[in-house]
Amino acid sequence: MAKVSAKNAVIQITDSTGGADNISADTLTYDIQYSNDTPEVTGFGDGAHNFIIGQRVIAVTLECLFNPASSSDCYYIFKGLYETGVVTELIVTPESGQNLKGNFYLTGFNMSGAAGGDAIKIGSVTFAVAGATAPDWTTT
Repeated sequence: MAKVSAKNAVIQITDSTGGADNISADTLTYDIQYSNDTPEVTGFGDGAHNFIIGQRVIAVTLECLFNPASSSDCYYIFKGLYETGVVTELIVTPESGQNLKGNFYLTGFNMSGAAGGDAIKIGSVTFAVAGATAPDWTTT
């Protein structure tokens, strides 16, 4: 199977005013996490802990550059989403042509930089699913 690069990934987000922004140029990495809640259902007579598969958990984490010269600066978009608490539509399209599209809340982010002159980064920008409908993969 051929390796597929993520260098042409497209990251689109709806800002706090409802405008659609393409933040791909300032996005360094994206990470899509899949997991399941696993509630414990152990009874007193069970010989070991017993778990069942619960609800799906889908989250997205981004790492971006602080770029106030950009018309779609990640910091101002993330700051607006964080301060207003509005739901955003987030679309992550890897090179493959499939995209993950869904409604998310921005749950937090941090900024970091080095005094030595490295770029200021906005990292661990985390998004959690908003609403009852899980994000889904579609073809672009």
